[in-house]
Amino acid sequence: MTSFFTVLLLVVAAIAANIIYAIYPKIPLAFYEIGAGVLLSLVPLFNHFHLEPEIFMLMIIAPLMFNDGQNTDMHRLRKNMSSTLSLAVVLALVTIIVGGALTHVLWGTLPLALCFALAAIVTPTDTVAVSSITSGIEMPEHVMGALENESLFNDASGIVAMDLALTAFTTGEFSPVQGFKRFLIVFFGGIAVGIIMGMIIVLIRVLFQRKTLDTIAVILPFSLLTPFIVYLTAEHFGFSGILAVVAAGIVHGIQGQRLRLTSTQTQLVNKTTWEALTNLLNGFVFVLLGASIPSVWNDLSTSEVHHLPLLILTAVGLYLLMGLMRFLWCMFNLISLPSEDTRIKDSLLMALSGVHGTITLSMAFSLPLVVMGHTFPFRSAIILIAGIIILLSMVIPSLVLPILLPNKRAPYSEEEFSEQIVKMVNFAIDQLRNVNDKSESLPAVIEVLNSQKSQYRKSADNKLVHQLLEQTEDVEHATVTEMIDNGKITPQTGWQYNRAIMFQAQFAFLSPWARLKMWLKMWEFRFFPKTARKQFNRSFKQTREAKMKSLKERGQTEQFNTYQQFYLEHKDDHRPTANRQKSIKQKKQNQLALPATTPLLPAISQQQDSPQSQEKTVNQQPAHKQRGRKRRADFSPEAREAFSQLSQVCYDRAIGYLDSIETDDNRQEVDVVRHYYAVRRSRTTKSEESSEAENELFLMAFQFEYSYVQNVSQQDQLSSELIDELHKKISMDQMVYMQNSD
Repeated sequence: MTSFFTVLLLVVAAIAANIIYAIYPKIPLAFYEIGAGVLLSLVPLFNHFHLEPEIFMLMIIAPLMFNDGQNTDMHRLRKNMSSTLSLAVVLALVTIIVGGALTHVLWGTLPLALCFALAAIVTPTDTVAVSSITSGIEMPEHVMGALENESLFNDASGIVAMDLALTAFTTGEFSPVQGFKRFLIVFFGGIAVGIIMGMIIVLIRVLFQRKTLDTIAVILPFSLLTPFIVYLTAEHFGFSGILAVVAAGIVHGIQGQRLRLTSTQTQLVNKTTWEALTNLLNGFVFVLLGASIPSVWNDLSTSEVHHLPLLILTAVGLYLLMGLMRFLWCMFNLISLPSEDTRIKDSLLMALSGVHGTITLSMAFSLPLVVMGHTFPFRSAIILIAGIIILLSMVIPSLVLPILLPNKRAPYSEEEFSEQIVKMVNFAIDQLRNVNDKSESLPAVIEVLNSQKSQYRKSADNKLVHQLLEQTEDVEHATVTEMIDNGKITPQTGWQYNRAIMFQAQFAFLSPWARLKMWLKMWEFRFFPKTARKQFNRSFKQTREAKMKSLKERGQTEQFNTYQQFYLEHKDDHRPTANRQKSIKQKKQNQLALPATTPLLPAISQQQDSPQSQEKTVNQQPAHKQRGRKRRADFSPEAREAFSQLSQVCYDRAIGYLDSIETDDNRQEVDVVRHYYAVRRSRTTKSEESSEAENELFLMAFQFEYSYVQNVSQQDQLSSELIDELHKKISMDQMVYMQNSD
């Protein structure tokens, strides 16, 4: 359970950091995640948190590097292969040698082998951290491409160099020739294992496809397990597991054209899952960094705490040295840059963008706790220096890069995209009405299409929504009166329907607090009927009197008289049963004779029994049996059928009325009321599979949406990125609809 709660808290911390970043995005996400980790360290479970390096490398770094590999632009990698190897291998090794010498000069008490191990730990760069701190600025594409390609391979350079340094420290022997030979074997052996296993896995997936086994249940777990299998295999043979998963990911990227032949749904789920997984794992890295800082500080020995200024000086010296070497490496043309005119600026950007993160942190924590039966010396101090360098490499670019580079300009704004989505869906709906205005399936199709724009439109005018709702209720009440007058339904069915729609309308548009109060009142009626009835009587009387006063003030004399007559006849309906039994028979007869001339009449249910039966029920049966008998009579199969037919007619007329008054100005409010009717209708009818008519309407609607995008792309000055995003939106909606229909 401890492991479960640890992962759960990490997920919560990463989600909380993303929420805060969404609210205030001016600060890079990585800093929020580090801060969340520091707060997480206050939880007792993380008081003495120590990261397991093997688990960290396998469970977090391996899938991250695999995903980076399969998303690598192979054209750019092949074009800049020489520059990539120059940065990731040659510069990394030179930096480790010079950095180790500088560390030995600044911190003479640290053994020389550990000086080189420290330099190897802080050398690898992290493009994820670079992307986090440069999310709001316009980083040159060739610089960002060089950083991404470099980070694919310099991780392995640092790991192999650190292993050689630790071997020299534990054995006391080191041979440059043997060390260089070991480096080549581990480096290129990892690449070879990754290529071979990547090709095997691709062939297996192609075989699954040919055998029609390329389902989500097969392909998704197979894809998620790939980096772990490749990493463990390479490590088992003594090669670089990191390079192996990178190479396997690159093979997947190269063979992507063959893998695209899998089903659309499988591709979508696989891509979405990997995006969500990598975002979560990247958050884990920085949350773990923040959670580890207090533990590292507590683990510092007394002598190391006394030498804290020296440790800070060493960290600052190493950071400045790595930045200087990256700058000179670019200035001396040891990597290819597209323009000589911007060489100084590009070199400065390359120097500042050498941000350290995931690999540096994992390598620092991978230092052994015990060596030859003794505690590993200076372990906490080395981890502290690595942590300081990580923070420096993130803070300084966050402050300097926005000064050197312009803010990123989006090709289109969120408001522009939302506006086009709403116009696109409205265009499709209007075209459907022009072509199939008499189709019975059209209202349901329009309701689904409106969901396309639900998250993009502005808030509806609540006052106008309530006005429209009152108007549609008047249409329903008029329909009920008409059907009663024509003898199509009984007055009882009409009154039941009026009562139901008034209650549902009130409940649907109440605030959450008002809804809760209503539910509490309903439960109070069930468990405390006497107390609830007294309270209801007072509220009932006040409501009726206020309604009559309102009708009188508005000059609605006829409705006032009818309402007053109804109130006087039924004012005793909510009194205790013993007082009601004397006049219940007469009231029932009056209800049958009462004309339903106004939509304001509340619905009072009645029995269909004969007067003799009613009198017998009143005089001989207890009150609760009277009510139960009454409910059973009200909901007979015939009554349900009549109620269902009335509901369908009222629904059709209400939707027809909304269609007739809909304009561009009130379209959103009409959509809200239309959605209310659709939801209400779905509760009274059984859901059925989409008919052929509905499918045809949906296909036509999507085609109209494509036509709209084509028209606006030719007439309006919309960016190509916005046009592509609109096409993507239509394609995704169409695919989701077709899959749900299937």
